[in-house]
Amino acid sequence: MRTAGLGLFWILLTGATVGDPVASKAEKARQQYEQGEYEKALQTYRDAQVENPDSPLLHFNVGDALFKMGDYETALKEFEQALVGEGEELQPRTLYNMGNAFFQQQEFQKAVEAYRQGLELNSADEDAKVNLELALEMLQQQQQQQQQNQEQQDGDQEQEEGQQQNQEQQDGEEQRQEEEQQNQEQPQEEQQQDEPQDQQQNQQQQSGEEEQEEEDQPQAQQGEDEMSPEDAQRLLDALEDREKKAQQRRFRSSGKARGEDW
Repeated sequence: MRTAGLGLFWILLTGATVGDPVASKAEKARQQYEQGEYEKALQTYRDAQVENPDSPLLHFNVGDALFKMGDYETALKEFEQALVGEGEELQPRTLYNMGNAFFQQQEFQKAVEAYRQGLELNSADEDAKVNLELALEMLQQQQQQQQQNQEQQDGDQEQEEGQQQNQEQQDGEEQRQEEEQQNQEQPQEEQQQDEPQDQQQNQQQQSGEEEQEEEDQPQAQQGEDEMSPEDAQRLLDALEDREKKAQQRRFRSSGKARGEDW
């Protein structure tokens, strides 16, 4: 980028009025500027502005010193003040310097506009043409980079949304499987809880049946041994009759004569 044209109006300013205190300070500032003492030159120009605050030439040179110091933002404000005044020769150079300041700030669109406005006032400015072409190239690269960054950002956002959606689906699937597992485990737990109760009931029922059988068996045996009063009387009569016959046999046996005695 070409920076020719900065400080072009020092000679015009210093030679405007011989013995003028503003011109004297401007000359001193020019010398400081040429020696690379930009801060001192800026301060001297500021002192001159106190006596002539509306001078477009002083605004131009103050902006030039600020540009050399790298304070492009403040330099642009001074250049804008320089455009307020009249002067066909000053305005295209001011626009050129504004284009350079915008270029340094990578505001290439504004730099292109400033160079073009300057060329409209002075189409023979070769430096402005060169810088305009360079600014257009940088603007195109900047726009392409911005587009790539936007596409990358959109891609990252889509990827993030896709990952989030996949995570939500995975979480939902895990939750569904967990609920199914819980639903499967619940009937098994109920069945396991019912089985001891059924076993206990069956055991109690079996024990009750065994106890009932034990109770029924003596009753059955007792029922079989029991006899009616008639049977008991007949049995008693039979026993008495048997006893009588036994006594009669014993009696006949004792009263019979023995054959040996004869």
